[in-house]
Amino acid sequence: MAQRRSVEAALDYVRGLASEVTANCWSLAEAAGHENPYRMQALLSCYRWDWTDLRAELPALARAWLPCDEGDLTGPGIAVDETAQLKDGDATACVAPQHAGCTGHVENCLTTVFAAWVTTSGQAWADFDVFMPGRWEKDWRRRRAARIPDKVERKTKPRLAIDQIGRLLDAGLPARWAAFDEVYGRSGELRRFCESRGLAYVAVIPRDFRVTLPSGTVIKAEDAAGHAVFEQRSCGNGAKGPRLADWALTATASPRHVLLIRRLISRPDDPAFYLCWSPEGTPATMTYFITIAGRRWPAELTFKTGNVSIAHCAFFPSGVLEESSLAGFYLDTQAAAASAADMHSGEFATLDLMQNGLPGDAEGGGGLPQR
Repeated sequence: MAQRRSVEAALDYVRGLASEVTANCWSLAEAAGHENPYRMQALLSCYRWDWTDLRAELPALARAWLPCDEGDLTGPGIAVDETAQLKDGDATACVAPQHAGCTGHVENCLTTVFAAWVTTSGQAWADFDVFMPGRWEKDWRRRRAARIPDKVERKTKPRLAIDQIGRLLDAGLPARWAAFDEVYGRSGELRRFCESRGLAYVAVIPRDFRVTLPSGTVIKAEDAAGHAVFEQRSCGNGAKGPRLADWALTATASPRHVLLIRRLISRPDDPAFYLCWSPEGTPATMTYFITIAGRRWPAELTFKTGNVSIAHCAFFPSGVLEESSLAGFYLDTQAAAASAADMHSGEFATLDLMQNGLPGDAEGGGGLPQR
């Protein structure tokens, strides 16, 4: 941002999100002491700055503020998940009837795929993309009305996850594992990508997923549960203490792939299935994979701690996504990642953004923590 006034508006925006102010321009402006919301709206609609450069700062910010204990045998990793924002009407960019995880039903919503950096210190968003439904791909009139550039191509959710994990690894994040739910776990392309990058993974798979046993017999994942030997283990601590469940591990025809089965104590008739893989030199033990499975849930926790305001701030009341409002979406997420980055100790990485300035601010310097 070339002008200090623009940087100040951006920092007021970040401060508002970090302090859990209701995520709309009126509330954020009021918290910042502005007389009206116009500066906040201008930040999202017409200020000129590159959201891709800002997004590229997230990996270094997450790594600096979320170190992993050196003695942790599992190590840091990447959890992929998605969130949906329910919308009215069909003018908002990339909105369409689709499955919304927040309700469990098909809703008119906008879906965003997130990659969270997870360590023993906490978790924070480190990358993200808006998912474009098929109806938007070739509807050029609608795309131009929503100001979606023609060069933006539609990608599947697993493809977005591949791109995000690749960017994070290329940015230097020392991830050792990845975890994702069924939407992504059924993607052979995503699993093969993780294997090619040496990332162990724990992928949720559907109960009818085909698994080849060491004997060569091909069965459905659900058929393995009847002969499995379960042990009660904790996959981590939750708000009410250890998160106990019954777990079982089944070998497959591949020496590096195993089938992990989880049976909740409260719902033993509804087991969950995970296809797991670990590279050479990494022990393919039940404890290892259970730990990774338990560390996927913080990605969902960041939806709350990050105070994301996509539905309110990134889109104008008309429901049309302005070209620079997409940048506003990424500013929201940058602030959300910062505000959630050191949640275990109660500190906010946002403070460093306030002190050192946002990336691209000639006067304020860079936006990375200076320890």
